[in-house]
Amino acid sequence: MTTTMATDLPTLPETDRSDDFDLLRLPDGRDLAFMEWGDPAGFPAFYFHGTPSSRLEGAFADAAARRYGFRLIATDRPGFGRSSFQPGRQFSDWPKDISALADHLGIDAFGVVGHSGAGPHLFACGVFIEPRRLRFIGALGPWGPVASPEISASLNALDRFYMGLARRLPWIMRASFAPLAWAAKYWPSLFLRLMEASVSEADKAALRNGPFLENFRRMELEAFRNGSRGGGHEALIAFRDWDFDIGGVRVPTYIWLGEEDIFVSNAMGRYLKRGLPRVDLHLVPGKGHFNIENWDDILAACAGQVGARS
Repeated sequence: MTTTMATDLPTLPETDRSDDFDLLRLPDGRDLAFMEWGDPAGFPAFYFHGTPSSRLEGAFADAAARRYGFRLIATDRPGFGRSSFQPGRQFSDWPKDISALADHLGIDAFGVVGHSGAGPHLFACGVFIEPRRLRFIGALGPWGPVASPEISASLNALDRFYMGLARRLPWIMRASFAPLAWAAKYWPSLFLRLMEASVSEADKAALRNGPFLENFRRMELEAFRNGSRGGGHEALIAFRDWDFDIGGVRVPTYIWLGEEDIFVSNAMGRYLKRGLPRVDLHLVPGKGHFNIENWDDILAACAGQVGARS
């Protein structure tokens, strides 16, 4: 399989779809927000956003989904965007929400795809949803367990700091996301400058691309619509021991990871390669965390599992 090496980003939506969403009332009374991207007649795949982010992130995979025949159903996880916060949530709770949404939409078989902080949620679905129903996992730079000294040492300085807070001072960890929420809502230029200062050169180029930057700004603003509790709690459980074993994933998994990704390290990628039973991992030279052009590669690989058009 060839890897996309084009330097130009894919065509991105110009329309602001921040007010585009539907709500599903879940059995416990929470609301789950979702919206659709891609090909409305395509094979369904649920899109999981990063941390922090929102359903608007599906814009980055929209063009590839149309090309490869996928109906992308992008969700807001609990506490993000328009979805209700879920106190005490663990990663194993998420497959229940996705199964409920699939039932609501009358979908029997589907895939799951996502970026960055989507990782634990993708792999949890691979463990807890029957393979009869879940056909594949497609992931762009997915976060994995901080499961070894090698992985801990490979984290960037901010993530090492967060890891220490999550394991020793969890209440401060949760509170640390409040300034991010404030900046995203009230001083977006500062939020974006801080982001650009922390990423690789490959990602700086993406953040200087007008359409990418505008879509990124929208999805982060939406992420913190109802404050920082969703992001703070999700980051907390991401840095701790997970409540499931990735070795239990039962479906094919396709991962593209930039070699210059400063958020999801190559060491973490190698751990996923060893730990996932049926994984196809691609380390992409010269790419960082925002190599959204690789959605073409990921969805092409996923299409091979379901016979979607290519």
